[in-house]
Amino acid sequence: MRCLLQRVDGDALDAAISAYLQARTPLPFEPETEEGPVRRVIAVDGKVVRGSRTATAAAIQLLAATDHHGGGLAQRQVASKSNEIPSFAPLLDGLKLVNMVVTADTLHTQHDHGAYLTNRGAHYVTVVKKNHPGLYAQVMKLPWQDVPLGHCTRDHAPHRDEIRRLKVTAFSHLDYPGTRQAIQVVG
Repeated sequence: MRCLLQRVDGDALDAAISAYLQARTPLPFEPETEEGPVRRVIAVDGKVVRGSRTATAAAIQLLAATDHHGGGLAQRQVASKSNEIPSFAPLLDGLKLVNMVVTADTLHTQHDHGAYLTNRGAHYVTVVKKNHPGLYAQVMKLPWQDVPLGHCTRDHAPHRDEIRRLKVTAFSHLDYPGTRQAIQVVG
């Protein structure tokens, strides 16, 4: 079995398994609200395969798309001398993205990714940090002091209290494809 798997094209195997999982995984019932249907959410995240590093080879890195109910939708191996960014669109190419919400971490806050998702009819939530200084500066200049507090939670953990405050604002002037809202999380 091991010899067979070593000869198989990994991306083709990932695509076949992803198609099989999507066909077997029924969409969870999503109730409609007054605002319309609840959108399905897809999370994109990369991981290093534990124990895959050897003396002669770097660790294997995978990029995966899962739904927020725990179902795997797609997976792709990241090229050994690259990072997750070039694998983002090929990972999602086989998925139906219309009216889906795609979440991703800061690494995927890329203009090309935003354009790809909006061109595919998807919505997205991504994180803006200082590794994108221009976009970060634009978000920080939003009038957060005038935005009312939308949600606040207080959790008690051992040796600390954790308070999170959320504010949401709408706008139309950020230099990022399709962006119309920002969420400020203060914790």
